[in-house]
Amino acid sequence: MKVIQGGNQLSLIRDTEEVLKFLEFVGKKSILDEHAITCRLTACNNLFSLVNEEEDNLDYILGNLDLLISRFRNKSKSVNEATLKVYKSRVKSSLEDYKFWSNDPFAWERKLNEKKAATQVQRRSKKVAVTPKKLEARIVEPPVTTVAPPVVLPPVVPQPEARRISLPIRTDCNVEVVLPEGGLTMKELNRLVMFLYPYCKDVELAAPTWTNLPH
Repeated sequence: MKVIQGGNQLSLIRDTEEVLKFLEFVGKKSILDEHAITCRLTACNNLFSLVNEEEDNLDYILGNLDLLISRFRNKSKSVNEATLKVYKSRVKSSLEDYKFWSNDPFAWERKLNEKKAATQVQRRSKKVAVTPKKLEARIVEPPVTTVAPPVVLPPVVPQPEARRISLPIRTDCNVEVVLPEGGLTMKELNRLVMFLYPYCKDVELAAPTWTNLPH
C-alpha cells in the first residue's frame, strides 16, 4: 500500500489497485494482447475483492494465494477447480509482472519480448522436427495401385441405311421424306397421304377418290 500526499491529508492507494492500473496500462500500450489483459483483469478482480485492507500487500498476497482461492471457492461454489487453478496462475503472473515492472519498466518489457521470441523459435523448431518424420513415413509406405476391370462395350449393331428423297411441288414448296431401306408399303403410303390431306388449301367437302387405295 502506497501513501501519497495530497494537500493537507494523506491518500492511501492499495497495492491491488496499482496492479489493476498496471494491467490496464500495458493493455492500452499493446504490450500484452487484449485477450490476455481481459483474462487477467477478470481473475484479479475476483480474488482482490476478497482481500482485507490490512492484507493488501503484494508479498502477502503472493504468499497466500491458496487462502484467496479458498475464500473464492466458498463464495462461488459453482466455479470448478480448473477455473480456480487458472485464476491463481493469472493473479500470480500479474503480481510478479507488476513488481518487476515497478523496479524497471524497460527491463521487464525486454524480458517479456525475449520470452515471446524464444517461444516462437521453440514452436518453429518443433514443427520442423516433426516434418521429416512425416516425409520419411510417406517414402517407406509402398504405393497402392488399383487395376480397374476391363470395360466390355456392347457390340455395334449396324443401322439400316435410310434414303432421303425430295419432291419439289412448286417453286416455293419442297417436300422431303426420309424412307427406310425397304421402302413403304401401300398401307404406309395411304397413311402418309391422309396425314398430308388436312393441309390441302383447296380441299373439297366430298371425300377424294384416292381414299379407296388399299389399306
